[in-house]
Amino acid sequence: MPVCKVSGEEFEYSALEQRIRDKLTVPMPTISPKSAFQHLGAFWQHFALHKRKSDFSQEEIISVFDEHCPYPVWHRDEWVKNANPSFAGYNFDKPFFDQLWELFQKCPMPHMIGGGNENCEYTDDWWHSKNCYLCHSGVDNEDLYYCYRVGRCRSSLFAVFCFDCELCTDLVSCDNCYNVTYAINSAYCRDSYFLFDCRNCSDCLFCFNLRNKQYCIGNKQLTREEFETEKAKYNFSSFKHYEKAKEEFAQTITTQAWWRTLQVNKCENVTGNYLQNDKNMDNCFFLEESEDCANYFRGYKLKDVSSSVGCFNIELAVGSVLTQDGSYDARFCFNVINSRFMEYSMNCLNCEHCFACSGLVGKKYHILNKEYSPEEYGTIKEKIVQQLRDQDIYGDFFPGHFAPCSYEESLAQVYWPLSHEEQKQKGLRVKADTNYPVHEYLTRDDIPDDSLSANDNICKKAFWDETAKKPFTILKSDLEFCQRQKIPLPHGYYVPRIKENFAWLFFDGALRETTCAKTGKRVLTTLPAKLDGRILSEEAYLETIVG
Repeated sequence: MPVCKVSGEEFEYSALEQRIRDKLTVPMPTISPKSAFQHLGAFWQHFALHKRKSDFSQEEIISVFDEHCPYPVWHRDEWVKNANPSFAGYNFDKPFFDQLWELFQKCPMPHMIGGGNENCEYTDDWWHSKNCYLCHSGVDNEDLYYCYRVGRCRSSLFAVFCFDCELCTDLVSCDNCYNVTYAINSAYCRDSYFLFDCRNCSDCLFCFNLRNKQYCIGNKQLTREEFETEKAKYNFSSFKHYEKAKEEFAQTITTQAWWRTLQVNKCENVTGNYLQNDKNMDNCFFLEESEDCANYFRGYKLKDVSSSVGCFNIELAVGSVLTQDGSYDARFCFNVINSRFMEYSMNCLNCEHCFACSGLVGKKYHILNKEYSPEEYGTIKEKIVQQLRDQDIYGDFFPGHFAPCSYEESLAQVYWPLSHEEQKQKGLRVKADTNYPVHEYLTRDDIPDDSLSANDNICKKAFWDETAKKPFTILKSDLEFCQRQKIPLPHGYYVPRIKENFAWLFFDGALRETTCAKTGKRVLTTLPAKLDGRILSEEAYLETIVG
């Protein structure tokens, strides 16, 4: 059994991983899937937007990369139109990654990921959407604020991993919900507050594990009149009351609700968690509409992909992150878009047959951004690859200092947080201190507890979040939405609240074994040990909850 050269732990790889890598003629991994997820995740910027100037035009832009990014940052439109990065000849006497680092620091990269949007300037990894603000990782959305990884959603706040929802707030892993506030792992519900693992329910409060119910509070069936009378006793427009309800509901669902061991739906022959409409998956997580993938984390519409993170609509890739939008045959790449036969390349668009390249648009047969004939390209590339194989380097991803963002602002920090000292020891990019403009900020205590008592004046003020150490404002759209939905105004910088919701998606990079609380059967899960005793196997869950 191989030993991970990062963690020192033994790990296994499957026949599916072997098949994908054999197809691409690349060696088997030398680090565990969990270590690979963490390393690749350090390259994916998360939950930060910066005002800075384009290194091309000096125009002010909103970028996911701050001024300390090691690469020139251009507005995406500038990059697509004007990309003509530096190039170099390959030197077989110099270390491979040293040559890439020397060149790549001169090559531009787009200021953000995404496209096809209207009025979505303050977003990242955001596609084909309209009128969205401070949102990350989504497609086909409209009028969203402070959301993460959502699709086809409308008029909602603080939704995380949700699809086809409208007029919702604080939803986690929910589908097809309407006018629902605070729900986890629920679907086809409407006009409700505080739900966990509910399906096709309406007019319910503080309920869990329900199916096809209406007018329930705390899982107790009421008449319509009784329900309306009891509901009127709750004041969810009060921040204090809402936060207390969240705490009490969290206690309820962790001690009384049954938890399905894995969130796997409409799948065939899979291992992993948070999978939907997938086939033939081995150790994959947060993946939809995909087939034949191994050791994979966060993606959509993939085929034959292994040891990768954050890819979308691609086929045949290994050891890559943010390879997207129709790409085919990508090996050890970062942010390669609509490109084919790419290797050890980053920030390339509409390219083919490129090796060790960065910042290219619409190019073919390039090595270190230098153009070759197809014959020359093949000969030189094979010679480089053979040298890397001989040095046991081929198959390693870019070192940590190649990341365009600090570790603190990456996906990896969300799941595997490290102190600044630990980041330095691992050779990762460390976030520089941020100096905010001198301003007399108000505190969260200056925000009205009840949103219904606030007026437009609140939107003219700036507040300081002492926990996040960042300023924030309340938009007029926030005020209007919260008053219409009768929920409290935001009382802090948006990222901690997203992360708080995100934390209900339990995952640390691997499955663990536990026991079904009903049958005693050994099962795999990503749920934490604190929920042991409330975890059910799929069979027991269906029998107990669905009936």
